[in-house]
Amino acid sequence: MQNIGGGNTMVFNNAARELLREAGENKSVITHDWWAYMVVTGCGGRVFYDSTPTLRYRQHGGNLVGTNSNWAARLKRIRMLFQGRFKHWNDCNISALLTLEHRLTPENREILQRFADARGMSLIPRLIHLKRSGIYRQTLLGNIGLIAAAILGKI
Repeated sequence: MQNIGGGNTMVFNNAARELLREAGENKSVITHDWWAYMVVTGCGGRVFYDSTPTLRYRQHGGNLVGTNSNWAARLKRIRMLFQGRFKHWNDCNISALLTLEHRLTPENREILQRFADARGMSLIPRLIHLKRSGIYRQTLLGNIGLIAAAILGKI
């Protein structure tokens, strides 16, 4: 449900590069780094995450998403949730991932299908299927937001 690295910090091997080439250009995805992360991990690639910062994140007014490091940014994301932006992002990501469904691992294919199906269900089945899908975010606040989005039908 969440990217763990910015595109400017990613390094790919040839297998990941070829997979991303196969995924194709002009996909209707929200951010290229999130898309690359989903494609590589969804198709069984391994991600090595180094938690030691080695560069500064350049934040500016034109950033689509930006950091979540302060309360103003968090409030902005909550507003985006209510406006349906995250639901739209998930629509785009699901649609794009389905074009690579044949390359996803069986486990990730099932997670994607459970997640996609759950989004159209009524409240209780939606929450059960989302829980069974295994999706999560990296922080407690992120997971609370995910649950709230699911309850509100904004996922």
